[in-house]
Amino acid sequence: MNANSPINVVKPVYDDESDAKALSGIANGDRGCFLQLHDRYDGLLFTTIQKVLNDRQDSEEVLQEVFAALWRKAHLFNQGRGRPITWMASMARNRAIDRLRSKQRRARLRDEFTVEQDVNPAANEAISGPEAADRRDSCASVRIAVKSLTDVQREAIELAYFEGMTQLEIADRLGEPLGTVKARIRRGISKLRTVVHKN
Repeated sequence: MNANSPINVVKPVYDDESDAKALSGIANGDRGCFLQLHDRYDGLLFTTIQKVLNDRQDSEEVLQEVFAALWRKAHLFNQGRGRPITWMASMARNRAIDRLRSKQRRARLRDEFTVEQDVNPAANEAISGPEAADRRDSCASVRIAVKSLTDVQREAIELAYFEGMTQLEIADRLGEPLGTVKARIRRGISKLRTVVHKN
């Protein structure tokens, strides 16, 4: 979806039975059921996300994430626990809140970095000699270590340390059990330490 993509703003007619069947179909890989729910609820879910983020581009990106998650997680819907639309709207709102928190964390890190640079102007001074060589060696060691990670380990660590997401948020983003995410991060960090120390 791009900035000029039309959003279906027609208020959908809720049909819990039909929606539940569509989710069941999605869980079995039925693309037709997926397109049915997408066409029916993209406007409503976009509005739900937009109310949290108040940013069209971010909202469109999160909407794509929501439908990607819907494709992966449709099998988790339990009709005995509530309506399909409530489940989908909750997923959309939670994703939007995750995006908002992530943006706020990045903004705080930028502000803290700016303050540090203002308070400690020496940090901006050029480094030469042995210290510069040590830093180059350290950077090279880290690059080697990062390349040694598996793709799933690298993804989990990047989400945790560069996007500031919690392990629970990462598990939700990736559609993986929390224990799996914790293990990936733990093993990845352990591997980073081992490779860095070797180099």
